[in-house]
Amino acid sequence: MAKDVASEQSRKAAEMMRNAREIVSDWVKIKLQKQIENVVDRLPGLAKNALEDEYMPRWVSKGKDRVIDGMWPDARTEILWEMAVFLDRDADKEAAEIKGCDCFRAFFRYHMYPYDKSFWGKVRDPWHVLFLLIPLVPVFGVNVAWFFFVFIIIDKSDAFQLVQFILAFKGTAFLSQGIFKAVLGLIMFMNCVSGRGHDSEHDCEDTGPGGGGDVWPTAGAFVLQLLLVWLAFLLLRCSKDKGRSTLKGIVDVREEGTASTKGGYIVYFLWYDLVAFCICLGIVAFAVSTRPKFHMEDWPVHHAVFGAQVLYGMLSMPFFLFTLPVLQRLLTHALPTAYDRNGACRKPIKPPKRADSKPEPIVSDAEVDDLFGRIKKAMPGGSLGM
Repeated sequence: MAKDVASEQSRKAAEMMRNAREIVSDWVKIKLQKQIENVVDRLPGLAKNALEDEYMPRWVSKGKDRVIDGMWPDARTEILWEMAVFLDRDADKEAAEIKGCDCFRAFFRYHMYPYDKSFWGKVRDPWHVLFLLIPLVPVFGVNVAWFFFVFIIIDKSDAFQLVQFILAFKGTAFLSQGIFKAVLGLIMFMNCVSGRGHDSEHDCEDTGPGGGGDVWPTAGAFVLQLLLVWLAFLLLRCSKDKGRSTLKGIVDVREEGTASTKGGYIVYFLWYDLVAFCICLGIVAFAVSTRPKFHMEDWPVHHAVFGAQVLYGMLSMPFFLFTLPVLQRLLTHALPTAYDRNGACRKPIKPPKRADSKPEPIVSDAEVDDLFGRIKKAMPGGSLGM
């Protein structure tokens, strides 16, 4: 009986110690979050002062302050979210198995966006390098055809995958259909005019930029670009943030700015892209209107379609800036996801840490014992009455 009583008392003491540690730990987390919020709220003023210059024009100074004030709610949300994940992440709920997909999609998903490889690990994968180079081909509609294939195989229920699709599509369009195609058009023009050496012997109507072949597939690919990115944006409204960590609920994060909107600022860039598309389409329409009976197969229409594609690709430059990691997170609020070998969409993992580098709890048992010892000493008679 004495052993049973002692064992029961020991169990109760251990349970009391665990409860006390959890209470103290939760209290420390809440107080720490409030202190971090106070420090973070001072950063906009510090940034304004650091960028201020007595010789700066007043309109530039006011513009700088407005930009900081406008972007700060989004930056504040992301900073506090990362702190909340550090303090309050529920790793147990995130350990559940995630269902994969068929082997065909799993192969392409994993080699395009592997969840367990760093930048240098991806570079060592020849399939990954090949999948990066394919959309840069500026001819035969390869860029549009590739991203149509990518749109089919990706997980369209995840917010980051849809955002990444839009930004990758438009970002590579700036390179392949803008820069590279402009260089290709210049080479073709020089070849059909200067290369012949005589002003009466050129054949630009056949070998010039956009000349030859059927114009309808090219025009169809031109329109498909717009349809795919807007379809991805519409699906974004119904997607989930599979890359977002699960919190225990002790620390609360209030969403500000565009954080509560799927895709963040990307909608404004898509409206800009729609205006750019209408301008380019207007160029093609004007070229068609100058043709007898609006004949689409005349060579000036081919050239106009080619030029419109180059212009539309050049106007995609703002999306290329979105591909920068910090700006992408700040402007879209989409947390990264990738694919495992089974094709399941999940959060990327970092290289395994050393066994001796396990994170320590916010409050240890020794610190709880020390806290209770101080409380006992502060009480009358040096006891808590327990």
